[in-house]
Amino acid sequence: MHPAIVCFEGASSIGKTTLSEWFSDRYTAVPEVNLLFERKATEPKYWYHQRQVDRYQMARASPTQSILDGDVFQPIWYNWACRYPPEFLSKEETHAFYKSMLAEEKIAFPDLYLHFHVEESVLWKRKERDKTRRRRNFEKHLRIIKPSRRYFDFLAEETELNVKFVPYTNLHTVRERVATHLERLEAKAVDGLRVFEQIEDWISKNTP
Repeated sequence: MHPAIVCFEGASSIGKTTLSEWFSDRYTAVPEVNLLFERKATEPKYWYHQRQVDRYQMARASPTQSILDGDVFQPIWYNWACRYPPEFLSKEETHAFYKSMLAEEKIAFPDLYLHFHVEESVLWKRKERDKTRRRRNFEKHLRIIKPSRRYFDFLAEETELNVKFVPYTNLHTVRERVATHLERLEAKAVDGLRVFEQIEDWISKNTP
């Protein structure tokens, strides 16, 4: 069994990157796509989706426990929460891609999702203080907080995935809580295709 993989998720500017960087001296931290890869003006159709597979492979190849800064399955719930705008791949294309990657064992769900949450007013303050990143589409990302939380609630309540919700009150307190989760975490075999079928069924019955 490979070392466990944890995924940090939550709203834009909540502090996922700061937290993953803080733990990078003990664990392998895999940044999000837009920090890890250079984007060009024109990209192959599945460029963003394939980069998520690459991120998972980086975590999987690590000899130590890994932290994914953002979900490698993000296009599934993000595109749904945004109601599949025309500039995105369709639901059918996105789902077919991930199902094939799961079947070929090129990607898998993390052993633990840590989903961070905080009041929206706090997110605005953190964005204002962070001068290192532009955070494009910040307001749009705020609008999908509630639907994405519904998605992760579903994962926690109705699938075999391990999902924990953590209030991001301050960095010190959150670091202690996350450290406890990481120290206790072990890799767990999950039927990823079965979970994905549950996700597809849930998405088909729910609107953002």
